[in-house]
Amino acid sequence: MTRTYFKRVAAPPAPIDLNPRTEPALDFAYREFGTMTPADYDAIGFICGLEVHQQLATQRKLFCRCPAGTTDARVDAEVLRHMRPTLSELGQYDGCALMEFKTEKVIVYQLARSCVCTYEMDDTPPFPINEDAVRIALEIASTFDMALVSELQVMRKQYLDGSIPTGFQRTSMIAVGGELPFRESELGPGQVIRLRQLTIEEDSCREVSDVGHRVVFRADRLGTPLIETVTEPDMKTPADVAAGGRLIAAVARACGNVRRGPGAARQDVNVSVAGSRRIEIKGVPQHRTLPRLVHVEALRQLELLKIREELRQRGAALEMYELDDVATPWNASLVALVADAVRPSAFAPLRAALERGDTIAAVRLPLFRGLLAWRTQPGIVFAQEFSERLRVIACFTERPFMVHSDDAASGNPGNLARDTWERVRAQLGAGDDDAVIVTWGAEDDVATACREIALRARDALIGVPSETRQAHGDGTTGLERILPGPERMYPDTDTPQVAIPDAWLEALRRAELPWEREDRYVELGLSVPVARRLARSAWADVFDAAAPRSASVAARLAHALEKRIPHLWRRGALDGLPDGARVAALVRDVESGAMRPEAFDAAFDELLRHPARDADLVLAAYRAGDDDDALLAARLDVVRGLSRRPGQDDAAFARRALGQVMPYVLGRCAPADVRAAVADLLRETGGAA
Repeated sequence: MTRTYFKRVAAPPAPIDLNPRTEPALDFAYREFGTMTPADYDAIGFICGLEVHQQLATQRKLFCRCPAGTTDARVDAEVLRHMRPTLSELGQYDGCALMEFKTEKVIVYQLARSCVCTYEMDDTPPFPINEDAVRIALEIASTFDMALVSELQVMRKQYLDGSIPTGFQRTSMIAVGGELPFRESELGPGQVIRLRQLTIEEDSCREVSDVGHRVVFRADRLGTPLIETVTEPDMKTPADVAAGGRLIAAVARACGNVRRGPGAARQDVNVSVAGSRRIEIKGVPQHRTLPRLVHVEALRQLELLKIREELRQRGAALEMYELDDVATPWNASLVALVADAVRPSAFAPLRAALERGDTIAAVRLPLFRGLLAWRTQPGIVFAQEFSERLRVIACFTERPFMVHSDDAASGNPGNLARDTWERVRAQLGAGDDDAVIVTWGAEDDVATACREIALRARDALIGVPSETRQAHGDGTTGLERILPGPERMYPDTDTPQVAIPDAWLEALRRAELPWEREDRYVELGLSVPVARRLARSAWADVFDAAAPRSASVAARLAHALEKRIPHLWRRGALDGLPDGARVAALVRDVESGAMRPEAFDAAFDELLRHPARDADLVLAAYRAGDDDDALLAARLDVVRGLSRRPGQDDAAFARRALGQVMPYVLGRCAPADVRAAVADLLRETGGAA
């Protein structure tokens, strides 16, 4: 039985989404990542802004009293929901809401009693907003030097992908306006990043799976307080995008009271080029992936604009791709059921579809011949834009679920035979300049797919569709959903306004900014790159607590923190950051001469591996003492007993002998004296010279 089809018209995208430069650089040739200069990005009109999300380290969630930051794999209950679009006050549907409705998703929420209550499931009104979270957000906004609001007005922001059961996220403006000095910009000195706004809001659910028409979410993260810092589109190169993200994250972390670790911080990236519109890439977790990601997206948009120009030159018009307003699309002029035309088929996926009795349809795209094979991303052609629409909206689960005539024309053997394509084209009445897409699956899904193919063809004449895209590991992107409209936020009638008390503002603590901390480290004697990395690291507070006074010890400590802590984390030998007081004891020993500098790394590792052991006992093994000569003599006696291994040359034997001595006298004897003593002993005993 075919579902009833209602034609709904979405609200048009907002003009604010458009790039301020309207003329695309259509003569700019596709360039791979790493081959373009800042001048090249300026030539294509590249601009980028960030929406940086950072969870706050509060004990409770934002609008209820459930614990925040808790991850629970236990599932005590499941709730099933469906979502449907509703008309706005202007009589229009949000385009994102329509897209999500067409997917006909069944949304399942997995609940654990330890961290979820009836508020998260929209069965209880919200509690008063978490004051601790508000104070932290105010402090961060103050550190950004933004203008703070005097009263909180909680708003509802539509969240239409099902990740929030209510269909909206409660959010409130904390501050507006601000600037950050952008020292790391590759465009040179004097650059700034303008901040548009900072809001406090509740986090969404974690996605567990999304297969076909069923998506499953875990609700433990839902409601966790986070801030969203939105910048103006001031990043003009991919390198600047990553540097800007690191800078904003560093300022927020400098204030403390923010969560660290996977999922605690992520950013949405808004990219456009001249002649295009803002495209949002959602939830990028790592700064190092940003440059390639935004480069590929910028060039994808430029290629889509070139395709639009090619279609215009061929005489294409929007009405050519308009499906008749009928219940099933194969009753329209552009679509046909082609099961008989493709039978029998040597193409295994289509043969399996025929055996299952799938619906098989073909869509004619007038004047599209050759365009579906146009490269838009590395290793990806324009046909993928259609395929992504079908995967996301028609919810196909088994690949492949479509083939196209341009792929066959390129000689790809994994496609339909030539005579099969001739029969399909004849049934559709396709001309020489037309392209054809064949798709198969369940009847309702294929009906949705045919409509989406026609809609995506119309979008090709518009240029760059207004989309939210997801990031892939190779730097490419894929469709996630249609970008929500500008009317997605409205006042929340369940929560009262909250005036910000003057006492809260007077108690705000100004954190040391990352560039101020960096300057302090440079004055201490660290190099600029080392100081910059340290100032933005998780262990900067440990460095400050250790308080090195000499440049040489400061450099050793910075190196040990940067290299040894991640190494021990990866090996599971360290649960958290070391105690600064324990590290300070090591620093004092080296600076006072009680321990030789070359023992620093070994002693540092011992302190971190044995956090429960008394620091003085750990360090005593590396301090110089009255028995150092006796200890060296004892180790030299061990060397006297060594026998040369078969085939071992003099140099290898000397290294082995030194390895029997140096670790035991590290920090207590000068390395040069130890090497000389071992060399003398080997000469006396007839070993290596």
